[in-house]
Amino acid sequence: MISELFLAAILSTSFSVRSPNDATKPLDYEYMVKAEKTDGDFTWSFKKDWERELGEKYEDNTWFIYKKSRILYGGIDYINKESKDIKYTTYNIGFNHKSGLQVGLSLKESEPMLSSGFKLKTKKDDIEYNFNLSAKTDFEDNNIFNIKSEVKKWLSKRVNIFGLYKHEYYNEKEDFQFKVGMGVEL
Repeated sequence: MISELFLAAILSTSFSVRSPNDATKPLDYEYMVKAEKTDGDFTWSFKKDWERELGEKYEDNTWFIYKKSRILYGGIDYINKESKDIKYTTYNIGFNHKSGLQVGLSLKESEPMLSSGFKLKTKKDDIEYNFNLSAKTDFEDNNIFNIKSEVKKWLSKRVNIFGLYKHEYYNEKEDFQFKVGMGVEL
């Protein structure tokens, strides 16, 4: 079990600086650290962002833990993005198909939600591509949609550079990210 926790784990980091929309404010920045394991039956991801936007400092935390079998999955999503005022936890269970399709039930604050998604992971030579699309809804007040696309260029067996596009919608709020960074596989 311990070897499954850390085998093929990847550590990633990225840093960005940009000019703020208000010229009287200091430069905006974002620093991200992430550890993840996306292969196998037990997957997880822990990510922390420190950022400053228009002079205000924020800390964002996200983590996911999933266990899957041949046809079932179960897991927890925790999202706390101070910078976008997005915070929720969902407990998830459902069915997954080898094609990447998933359908199940999520609970958010005791509210049941239909959960569906699609995952694709492919690798050719030293280029790896990951795509995730998920939707959780109670068809009323709770709607969570996520799109994530990531390309990794492996420079060696353990080191990669990556480009990441992520868009998250939570009810009427949204968070968009595009990052370029470096990853090291443990």
